[in-house]
Parts: sequence; C-alpha cells; structure tokens
Amino acid sequence: MIIAAPRLFLGDRFTGPGTVVLDQGRIVQIMPGQMHADLTLPHGFLGPGLIDLHNNGAFGVDCATASPAEWDHYIAGLAQRGVTSVLPTIITAPLPALRAAAARVRAAQNRHGAILGLHLEGPFLAPDKRGAHRADWLRLPDDATLDELLDADMRAVLRLLTLAPELPHARAAIARLHAAGVRVSLGHTAADAATMRAAAAAGAGLVTHVFNAQSPLGQRAPGAPGVALTDERLFPCLIVDGVHVAPEILALAFAACPRAVAVSDSIPLAGLAPGASLDFGGAPAQLGPQGVGVRTDGTIAGAAITLDEGVRRLINAGVAPEIALAAATSRPAAAMGLADRGVIAPGARADLVWWSDTLAPLRVWTSGQTATANAPPVAPRGTETARADLADLDERPAADIIRLFLAQDAAALRALTQAAEPLAQLAEAVAARLRAGGRLFYAGAGTAGRLGLLDAVECGPTFGVPPGLIIPLLAGGEGAFLTAVEGAEDDEAAAQSALAAHDFGPGDALVGIAASGTTPFTLAAVRQARTLGGLTGAILNNPGTALADEADIAVVIASGPEIIAGSTRLSAGTAQKIALNSLSSTVMIRLGKTHGPYMVDMRASNAKLRRRAVAMLRAITGADETKARQMLQSCNMHVKTAALALLGGLDARAAQTALDEAGGSLRRALRQQASTARS
Repeated sequence: MIIAAPRLFLGDRFTGPGTVVLDQGRIVQIMPGQMHADLTLPHGFLGPGLIDLHNNGAFGVDCATASPAEWDHYIAGLAQRGVTSVLPTIITAPLPALRAAAARVRAAQNRHGAILGLHLEGPFLAPDKRGAHRADWLRLPDDATLDELLDADMRAVLRLLTLAPELPHARAAIARLHAAGVRVSLGHTAADAATMRAAAAAGAGLVTHVFNAQSPLGQRAPGAPGVALTDERLFPCLIVDGVHVAPEILALAFAACPRAVAVSDSIPLAGLAPGASLDFGGAPAQLGPQGVGVRTDGTIAGAAITLDEGVRRLINAGVAPEIALAAATSRPAAAMGLADRGVIAPGARADLVWWSDTLAPLRVWTSGQTATANAPPVAPRGTETARADLADLDERPAADIIRLFLAQDAAALRALTQAAEPLAQLAEAVAARLRAGGRLFYAGAGTAGRLGLLDAVECGPTFGVPPGLIIPLLAGGEGAFLTAVEGAEDDEAAAQSALAAHDFGPGDALVGIAASGTTPFTLAAVRQARTLGGLTGAILNNPGTALADEADIAVVIASGPEIIAGSTRLSAGTAQKIALNSLSSTVMIRLGKTHGPYMVDMRASNAKLRRRAVAMLRAITGADETKARQMLQSCNMHVKTAALALLGGLDARAAQTALDEAGGSLRRALRQQASTARS
C-alpha cells in the first residue's frame, strides 16, 4: 500500500509532502513529494501511532480484570483514537490478583500486537504517597515478595514496574528487575534527589507521573521532579490532562526536558459519559469535570481521557505540536527500547494515523491494516463538539479564558495554513472568471453570510471594485446582517431565487461559506450555481461534509471544536474571515488592482485616503508632494493613473488609455511604455 500526504510527522519533526510505502505490515520506503499512491490524503498529516505507557483501562474496561471480548473492545477503541501501542497498567492489588491479571494480559498480548506487555504500578509504593492505592495491599520489594510475584506468566509479560526507591530493599530490587529485562519507573515516592539519582544508577529508567504522588520540587531541594526532568538517565512521564499537572507546569516541563513523555494514566472511565461511575482499584470512582476520575472522598483516582485528547491539551497549553506528538510517539518508544515503533522510518511497524490539522484522528492503521472493528463510537470533533476539558469554563479566571480563546484561534489559523493550496487554486480560478467579465458571488447564512457580505463591501473602497462585481447572497436578505432571520438558513428556494434574480451564468463564480458544511441555503446556492455552469467554491470548517463534495474547489479549514460549543462566530468565523480576505485580495492582485504592496485602485473618498494616495504616489514614483498632489487632482485622485502619467510622461487621458490596453495593470502598462520607448 502507498499513502501520500501533504505533511509527514516522522516522530520528531514535520516534513513533507511525502509518500510512505507499506508492505506486509511494515514501512519499507519514504519518498519526498506526493507520488502516485493508493491513497492520497487531501489535508492534515500522516504520523506514527501514539504509544501510551500508563493506561489502566478505558471504555468501561479495566485492564486488571478484562475478558477477551473486553480486550477487543479496549484495543479497538484506543486504535480509533490514534493509540496503536499500549502498556496496560495494573495498580496495587493482592499478589495472587496481580499474577492472575498478568496471565490475562499475556493471553491478550498473544492476540493483539498493540499490547506491549504489562506495567505494574505497585505494590512497592511509599505509604504516604500511595494516592488512590489501598494501603493494606502495599508490600516491600524484598526477594521473597519478588519471588512470589514473578511467576512464569508475570515474567513473560512484565515490561515496566513502578516502585518507590526509598523503600527497604528497593535498590536491590531495581538491579534485579533491570537484569531481568524489566524497566523500572520511580513513582509514588517521597525520595529526595540523592535517592532518586542512586536509583537511576541502579538501573531505573523512567519516572511515573511526575509531580503527582511524589516529593515536591523546591528551590533548594529538587526532589523527585527536579531529578526526573534533569537526569539524562530518566524519562519523566507526565499525565497530560491539564488537571493532574497544571497546563503552565506542563508547558515548562516539556520545554525543559527533551525526554519528557506524555501518558494518559486513564482509568476505565475514559471514553464514558460524564457522571459515569464504576469500581476501580478496589473502590468506587466517578467521572468528574475535565475528564478525571475521583473517589467518594474527592481523591483523584486517575485521568479519564485517552492520549489523543492529552496531546491536544498539551498543544492548548502552549507546547509545540511537534514536541507534543514526539512525547506520545518517539519518546515513549525510546523509553521502552521499542526501535520499530513511534516513528515513520523504513523497517518500522506500519502503525500510522492520519491526523486532521486540529489533531483529530481521521484514519488509523495498525500493522498496515485499517483499525475499525469492535471500536466504541468516537464523538465528532467538528465545530459543534463540546470540549470535556472545559466543563468548568464559567468558573475560570478571565485571564485563563482569554488564553483559551487565543490558543483556539491559533489552532484555527494553523488549520487555515494547511488549506493554503486549495485557497490559492480557488483564487486563481475566480480571477480568471472575473478577468473574462464574470462576477464573484458569496453565499452564506448567519455569521458566514455576514462575513461574505462584509468582504464584498470592503473590496469596494480598498480596490476600487465597481458595484455588481462582488455580490453577497445572505440568507434572509441584507437585513439579516443586523437582525437574525429565523429559518432563513433552511430556505433553499431563496438561494435559487437570488441567483436567478442576478442572472447568474456560466461566466460567474460562487463561493459558499458554512462552518458546518451542511447549511441548506448555502448548499442550494452551490448546487444551483453548478447546474448553471458557473465555477463553485466552498469555505467550510468541518471535513467530510456535503458542501465540500458539491463544490468544484473546497477550502476545508478543520478548526475543530469551539471554546463555546457550536458558536462558529469564534475561531471558525475568524478563520473564514481571514480566508475571505486572502481570497479576495489575491483575486484583486491578479486583476492588477495593486502595485507591489500598494492598493493603487482604492477610492480616495475622504481626507485620510487622500493623504494615503499622495504617500503611495510619492513612494511609487519618487515625486515630491506638490507634484504628486497636482497629478492626482488631474487624474481624479486615481493613484494608478497618476503613477503611470508621472513615470511614463503622459497626461491623464493617455495614461488611462494605456492602462486600459494593459488590462488595468500598472506594472504591465509600464513595461509596455518602456518597450515602446526602446523601439
């Protein structure tokens, strides 16, 4: 199979466009450019599957007790969310229960290549840092306990064990486990820096949920977090839900440490509806606000998000996308010695995710096969989706709310940047229609329609566009610009009638604008315009919708969920406004209405614009202010005509004639004047 993508995330950086060749479940070749492929991704990027090293369960499935059918459900659900490798985590329990759970994990691993083995979190934890773990089940890591714990099934499947390094016998246990090929993570610990470093010297290689259930970071006592983030022998793992660790601290940690790993620490509540409750770790837990599990006494019992949501929250916290993605792909692979996962490279396992520009998984492959069977439903991440992490939005400080809005706008602009190519294609196609005598129509309802009307109106004074060249069709009529008209967006007949009233024809172009991609008024306008032979374009914010399919050229800005669910006047509207500005301005540039950075066709209709016209003319021609003002007066304050007259030594009438012959382009007219002078 061959997949071509506009961008590739290789595991540590973005590149592209590129083409990836798969064979027998492996990546065999990576080629620059989008070659002939079995599948060409139209937007977004292709990256390696996510790797979650700390996951206690999800979708109602507890890794400690899962049946074969539940394992199928769990692995499929994770895969659909972009997680293609997982280290199931079992928390402290009686030793016989841990051994029985290990046997079930081993059986599941034989059926699912996504299961990396077992992460045992406990029972060797510091009592005063046990968190949600039951105190009566904790043990010391002496040889006798290890002998009892490590039966054949446990030895076959155990890949990672979390322990507190200050416990008696801990250092010897670390060395024993390390020699047996089991990685040790330091966690649930009150250890000081010296004890943490000694544990690293004994063979420990990771730190479990840094900042949570461990000694604090102080200005003179670095504690567990300070060593975790600075000792190059350790991979610090951080829960990235933004609740266990504040977003600001996450941003600092991932900026400071190139080994920092993102984990979900999800519990079986992940993927369930808010308010869901179940038993976890021997006690009840309920899904609380912002996607966390809480005990009846309010103790946090683990996160309730999947790792893809964690990556999105990291980015919202200000972590660069390439760092957030590396923290969930190549870094956990390096921490566990997984040479063939977490990267797009020849020889790597073909665990791949097609991501949207807002980091929603659109399609997932595990070992080269599409991952869909047995998967629980995934909530859509379109403009209507409510973000679970914002359940307490109305209680947050104003500064935090402002930062959220700005971060979402930045994400929307990144999505628009990825739509630059189709937007450029649309601009070129529209310019060709207008150059041949056609007109540009905008069609939209609500915010989208108002933005189209605003862009059409603003093009007049900015570019000297004559009335009737850019025609906005707003559902409910122009009066709907100020007052919403109920039901207008559903009136398909009104869209068709509006086109007929303006005698829309084959030489014209129409751009439909709709965040949802499903607005009936806008869809009807695009369909009717196509029927009449015109060029059709679309600017929308939800991929895979009807409007994108109907338009000749679709500009899909996958801006994702709004801070206030469904309020597309926010980041979706911002992205649409910029897209329309870019579209119409590029069209005007193509029509010769600018000269370099100067809007030489503007209407100098007030004192400010007259001053601007003088300044432009002086900058273009080098004339002094007096001469510039005199020439502008003789050319009816038209900068383009005055510039050609001054530079070509022409009077106003001759300059206007020369511009007409050059199709309105000052640059082309100047070249023609120079050519005539040479001949």
